[in-house]
Amino acid sequence: MYNILIYTMIIVNFLVIIFILMQPSKQQDALSLLTGDNNSSLFATQKLHGTNFVLQFATACLGFIWLLLGLILMYFSK
Repeated sequence: MYNILIYTMIIVNFLVIIFILMQPSKQQDALSLLTGDNNSSLFATQKLHGTNFVLQFATACLGFIWLLLGLILMYFSK
């Protein structure tokens, strides 16, 4: 059981990295904050559509699964 959880955590680790790298860059918004542009939409409420929503939701779910697996593995390692 412990080994299955370890392998599952390794797979979830790689999936989190892949989903984070697939998300669109927010570099332009960060640059507009540094230059003092008041039209910055970094902190404005934005409604995500399509693939951006799916990527953000999947990343959040995988992060939660990763956290749970870590806590379970910590419990089993005692």
